[in-house]
Amino acid sequence: MKSLQISFILLFSFLLTSDEATPVYGKGLPRDLDKLTPSDSSYPSWETGNYESVNPQRMKDIVHDISNIAKESKVRTPYWGRLPGTPEDEKTMNYIENKLIDLGFSIEKKDVFITKEWRPKEWSLGYTYNNEFHSIASAFPTGENIKHLDSNFKGELVWAGLGSEADFLGKDIQGKAVVIYSFFVPGGRSHSASNRAGLFYANERASKKGASLIINIMGVPGDGMFAGGAFHGTSGKPTTSYDAPVITISQDEGFLLRDRMLKEKIFVDFSLKIDVIENLKTTYMIAKLDGVSKEEIFLGAHTDGYFEGAMDNASGIAVGLEMAEYYAKLKKSERKRSIVFFLYPDHHHGEYSVREVEEYYDWDNVAVVLTLEHPSQSQLYWFNEDIVVSNAIGSFRWNVTGSDRLEYIFKQRLKENGVSIYNYMTDKPKLTDKAPGFHIIDHVIYHTTFDIPQLVPAEGMKRATKAFLGIVDDVNELSLQELR
Repeated sequence: MKSLQISFILLFSFLLTSDEATPVYGKGLPRDLDKLTPSDSSYPSWETGNYESVNPQRMKDIVHDISNIAKESKVRTPYWGRLPGTPEDEKTMNYIENKLIDLGFSIEKKDVFITKEWRPKEWSLGYTYNNEFHSIASAFPTGENIKHLDSNFKGELVWAGLGSEADFLGKDIQGKAVVIYSFFVPGGRSHSASNRAGLFYANERASKKGASLIINIMGVPGDGMFAGGAFHGTSGKPTTSYDAPVITISQDEGFLLRDRMLKEKIFVDFSLKIDVIENLKTTYMIAKLDGVSKEEIFLGAHTDGYFEGAMDNASGIAVGLEMAEYYAKLKKSERKRSIVFFLYPDHHHGEYSVREVEEYYDWDNVAVVLTLEHPSQSQLYWFNEDIVVSNAIGSFRWNVTGSDRLEYIFKQRLKENGVSIYNYMTDKPKLTDKAPGFHIIDHVIYHTTFDIPQLVPAEGMKRATKAFLGIVDDVNELSLQELR
């Protein structure tokens, strides 16, 4: 009996002190998805009695289908998703085209060429601790690496906190790797270490101070991966590339690395290879359903996405297809204006197709432009060391261009359908300013491996779809002049 007690004490002591045991830093995504995710049936339902043919399950099925297409790319490349010029890109477009043809839309497809695309093909990040090498599985390169097509680094690691000027006081980082903690503002693309955030400019500062490698711990509880595209904005403008390569890692692996840095000096080993693809061919699609008038309601949705891209932007596609379903079931005499659906594959890759269509399209004939982008996301909260998911729909950034009447219609229809928005709008439309338009967009989970169907509530898509249908009906009571 005594020997059993001693054995138990020794085992318990080992579990408490062993560095080989994998610690857990709070409940996190996607690690604890089964524990954290509400079921679709748990979301409070918002009913108005209007547009009852809208089918939330049909939209959710589409989100699953398009997410599954993206997952097919994982067997081919570590930089995966629905990327332009890939089999998944073509399969997604064909999936949408078949549905629209079945609904009676006429289809026009056109090739477009991305002048230059930067696409990481292989990379690795690891470190030596306790005389053993440990690979970091969540390491993922950002778009800030255009200067670093073939880069390697082996050297000492320095902790730099949030990466503010104060965090670098008394630290020599010349020729070393720097690890910086970065939190979402508001999501996977915009985080506090990036210039996009306008907060600490931490990555730029570390590069200017001579760092040879920058590692961002992404401050989301869990084991997620985080992608940042090479393009900033549109028209093929690449994002800033610093003198040091930048790579992101999960909070799980980042905090473990932090804890180990307290015990001994850490040396990292990093490599990255990026393919440069010139004149990459992809295809965009314009589908049309005629109405009584030649004037048009113009819907736009991008089809590309990082990882599964369930919210970004399978959810936008699903809402667009549900709207297409609604209009296809109306008699032509009941469609006061024609419906046009623009599907473009290069939103995260320069938006060459958007700029092309913007230049040649007859926007004087368009009553309103609706950009369908991220219309439903579970509301996430950081609660102490955990992340929690609620059975609420996230609030949205938004924009309206055109008349005051259009903005009033927009806000009223969102309000009556339970769609929450920020109290002021963003500074520009998502697609074009050549015709009156509007959009809503949520943003926390995008460009991450927890952008998955489980965090895209069917209820949220239903509310957004009903609101959009109501806005279009109200818009169809107004002339082009009243909308501008």
